[in-house]
Amino acid sequence: MITARTEDYLEEVFLLESTGRDITVTDLAERLRITKGTVTATVQKMVDAGMLTHERYGSLHLTEEGRLKGLVVYRRHEGLRAFFHELLGVDRDRSSEMACSMEHYMDAVTDQRLYAMLEFFRRARADKEPWVYEMLNAMDNSQVLLPNPLSILKGGQKGSVVRLSAEDSLRKRLQDAGFTTGALVTCLEASEDSLRVSLDGRETSLPRNEAAAVWLRML
Repeated sequence: MITARTEDYLEEVFLLESTGRDITVTDLAERLRITKGTVTATVQKMVDAGMLTHERYGSLHLTEEGRLKGLVVYRRHEGLRAFFHELLGVDRDRSSEMACSMEHYMDAVTDQRLYAMLEFFRRARADKEPWVYEMLNAMDNSQVLLPNPLSILKGGQKGSVVRLSAEDSLRKRLQDAGFTTGALVTCLEASEDSLRVSLDGRETSLPRNEAAAVWLRML
């Protein structure tokens, strides 16, 4: 079984190999920021698993199996890094850190779908598709767009209904009361147990626990 730590080694050897030079245990220890002794022990396990060959006191070389696995790990890392950096606007170093934490938990289907989404986004951005800029602007204004439960509103705050998280019976009752998508809700007064609200200009009250099932986009 290939562990997350082994995948880290494979990715680093793959990246070093892509520079076109010989790879040594010292190189790998420096890249991983660990001792040569630790690297040597893990390298031997990878040799035994058929992922690497290692000349005594010499260079490390990926086997065909190791190289293919290293490519998969590298692509997952780069896909996640690009997702965080290019789509979400997270700085490059932080994007890489998060990618390192998540890459070991991705399966092949998720990997492929992530790359397909990235390529679709990149092509649309290159073609200057309007929706790309609308999406990026929405993310820049995420605090405005993130929905909040009605239960946290204070007097004077308002929003429009975007969804209900209630189960069937309460959902129907809320819908019948007018809490439907797009309805305008203004909090008139909030007490410990209930909220008095204006719903599309009509005053009504809700217990706070029921108000928690009404989600609003704040206005």
